[in-house]
Amino acid sequence: PAPVPAPDPAPVPAVVSPSATAEPRCEVLYDVAYIESRNRLTTLIRMIMMIPHAVVVYFWGIFAQALGVVQWFVILFTGKRNEGLFKLQNDYLGYSTRVSSYAGLMYDEYPPFGTDPGATGVTYSLDYTATANRLTNVFRLVWAIPAMIIVYILSIAGFFVVVVSWFAILITGKHPRGMFDFMLKVHRYYARATSYLMLMTDTYPKYE
Repeated sequence: PAPVPAPDPAPVPAVVSPSATAEPRCEVLYDVAYIESRNRLTTLIRMIMMIPHAVVVYFWGIFAQALGVVQWFVILFTGKRNEGLFKLQNDYLGYSTRVSSYAGLMYDEYPPFGTDPGATGVTYSLDYTATANRLTNVFRLVWAIPAMIIVYILSIAGFFVVVVSWFAILITGKHPRGMFDFMLKVHRYYARATSYLMLMTDTYPKYE
């Protein structure tokens, strides 16, 4: 009898990397690892230790805001967000977030200058999206007003929470978890509002 041909092997499904299909994250991801026991000495002199970083953040921030103005025209005429401008702004926002977190007593390790997060325990990321909304871009300063009001209110509340946390750490050597969690949300919202204001994303900032 004629030999029976062997069946064709079943096709092997292609393996697709999750990262290749994942949607870009259009809002800032920000988190800090909570450590209860804190360093009293660095907490005591925290405002002095952060002065060099404050100077860098100030001048780098002026540059990042100027890039936002350029990005405004780019989006207006092309409908797309320039990736190079976005990356420069994103580097700044990641650094300034680590500095503000250090000033807010979220961690004790001295943050490195620049884009290296070091051992700060801070997680920051924002994915680049090319397509941008011309309408919200044109009126971004107007759309952002409610968010800026919330930032102002949270900044006032955050100041008092940091002061109380400062005394709590000096007295007990520990950072109260409730105060830490509140400041985590404050810093997260601030980073999201800043990224929205600087045209890095079209996603309106959420407090969570």
